[in-house]
Amino acid sequence: MLDALLGNDALKADLTAALREGRLPHGVLLCGAAGLGRNFAARLLAADYLYPQGGSGAARVLEGASEECLLLSPEGAGNIIPVDKVREVRGRVQTTSLLTDGRVVLIRDAHRMQAPSANALLKLLEEPPEGLLFVLTTDSEASILPTIRSRCAVYTLSPVPVRTCAELLAKEGVSMEAARLLCAVYGGAIGSCLKARTKERLASLADARDLLNAAVQGQSYSLLRLTTPLTNKKEREPIRQFLQDTADMAGAALSGVAVPQLTITPQQAATLLPPIQEAMARLAANGNVKLLLTLLCAQLAGDAVFLPS
Repeated sequence: MLDALLGNDALKADLTAALREGRLPHGVLLCGAAGLGRNFAARLLAADYLYPQGGSGAARVLEGASEECLLLSPEGAGNIIPVDKVREVRGRVQTTSLLTDGRVVLIRDAHRMQAPSANALLKLLEEPPEGLLFVLTTDSEASILPTIRSRCAVYTLSPVPVRTCAELLAKEGVSMEAARLLCAVYGGAIGSCLKARTKERLASLADARDLLNAAVQGQSYSLLRLTTPLTNKKEREPIRQFLQDTADMAGAALSGVAVPQLTITPQQAATLLPPIQEAMARLAANGNVKLLLTLLCAQLAGDAVFLPS
């Protein structure tokens, strides 16, 4: 199943060999930025561990419907992994692990565990039941407590080559123009590219590009024209997504990536990013949408128009 993970050949070879030779440690930590497929890789590893021959059992693991693969994920308003959920899983594996040949505890975004949750997990990691595999995912190895990190083999996912990313998008029916845009904004973060290949997201990215271009030209009317429709949205998620798309595109430009039809320089991107991030923070704090977008337009036009090209 690990073959389904794009790129990361060395990582796949190491994990596959460890599985085949029976030397996989009881804890594996998969690190990677959002969009690189760390959670997908975790499910693939769990499926290979539990069902080496594949089949319906492996498919259930990938679907999140297997009783042999216990899942812990951040939840609630705080987006954390609650300590009571960790204790619940600990109780289940301690009382039922002998009934099966193997079992997996998959912890998505393990950096979302606070100290009580991490300590509850540590007790299980120190003396794991026979045949139990822990697969943890995180955005950065450094975000995991050293006591937990030291009990895991650490693997880091890398972006796939841009050409490979574009080829996959083409297989998914994405036009060449859209594929170039997605690969420029998200690089080899294939998960992010796949999520953004919808008609709505591509339209949002196109508007984000127009907004940034209008900003560096000081076109206040165009800025207001692009953001005014958002004030009529009943839900805040499309607004958050638009601001995130704008920030991602500016971030790509800041890194020196040539985004198709985007005319801003890295220096201009560096000035445009802070007000965009400020607007995102205001939105997250339940700020007034019309006011925060109006302020954003004023900041973008007022700051960027004086930037050297």
